[in-house]
Amino acid sequence: MVRTPFSDSEIQLYELARCFQDDEHVEISVLTGDYDQEEVEYYAGILVFRGQFESNKTLIQRILRRKSPLQEILDKIDADIYMAGAADSLAKSVAEYCVAKKKAFIYRITHQRDCDGTFIHGDTAGQDFRWALHHADSIICQSEEQKRLLRRTEKLTAGIIPNTLTMAPLSDTLRTDVLWIGEAAEWKQPELFYRLALTIPHQSFTLLTRPNDQEYFEKLVSKTRDIPNLGFENSVPYQEWTDYLKRAKLVVNTSRFDGFPFSFTQAFAYGAPVVSLNLNPDEILDKHKIGLCAQGSEIRLAQGVLDLISYPRQWQNMSANAFKYAQQVQNPEMIIEIYRKLFIKCLGMKIKKRGWKR
Repeated sequence: MVRTPFSDSEIQLYELARCFQDDEHVEISVLTGDYDQEEVEYYAGILVFRGQFESNKTLIQRILRRKSPLQEILDKIDADIYMAGAADSLAKSVAEYCVAKKKAFIYRITHQRDCDGTFIHGDTAGQDFRWALHHADSIICQSEEQKRLLRRTEKLTAGIIPNTLTMAPLSDTLRTDVLWIGEAAEWKQPELFYRLALTIPHQSFTLLTRPNDQEYFEKLVSKTRDIPNLGFENSVPYQEWTDYLKRAKLVVNTSRFDGFPFSFTQAFAYGAPVVSLNLNPDEILDKHKIGLCAQGSEIRLAQGVLDLISYPRQWQNMSANAFKYAQQVQNPEMIIEIYRKLFIKCLGMKIKKRGWKR
């Protein structure tokens, strides 16, 4: 509602929380930032707490043994299990809290850099994040590749739980657009989508983005003026994304690297094949015939898009396969059951190892 930029990891956790909104056995709370909302708000069965993520104590707080703002809000929420999904120092703060309070801590990997050593060895918060990983009661990956990377780099074992998205029957809306979804970040390479639009001038392209780096974002905006078949949508509220997905003939991804992009999850749920420049987690696009990977070639990317918009039968087969994949792999009911078992397992570990009683 406030049109503040948000990341893929936030969307994924939001959609996961929504899955549990009608569950009588699991109570979900969400801790989010301060956007001038009420201290606690209630949305469709979910308590949303306004948080302060400052976890460092002042000298006076340490002397008086007072809690940090983060510890105070985590105490107020009083959950049995805490889950984080972004690689930063905050993950360590939450993990430390869980260790001290004998709560369960789950970390959910959303990006390749979380598990390939890039963040741990290349970011100032890397060692804090590493500590959080090694003190997690469970780590969740999105692909076999992420699981292998984490095992190789940190000798840690993780489980795999796919992304999920509340699904609806396929719409009969006319599909006219080639769609790109993501943050305005250099590593996502939206400029390549611009070049793709120029390559296929008779096709309508839409870039659905949200600002991250303001300077880079303004450069993107200035370049759109010379591309008549490119629509540029800035900071569209998340609840309105469905309108664009319903009109999407296919979704294009131009990122250099990523985890399992949530745009893939969204595309499949709306029966849109994916044409990807580099990403093909666990080779799913080929295995399930739900899209094409250009193996880093812009020429192949353009050809893949052109083929799918030119040959209706090929598109129809991939569209049907994409929706089938979403029903079988991303199905919310199935994902909820997997998480229920994980929650029970984590609580059981606490009781067994630490003699913890609720």
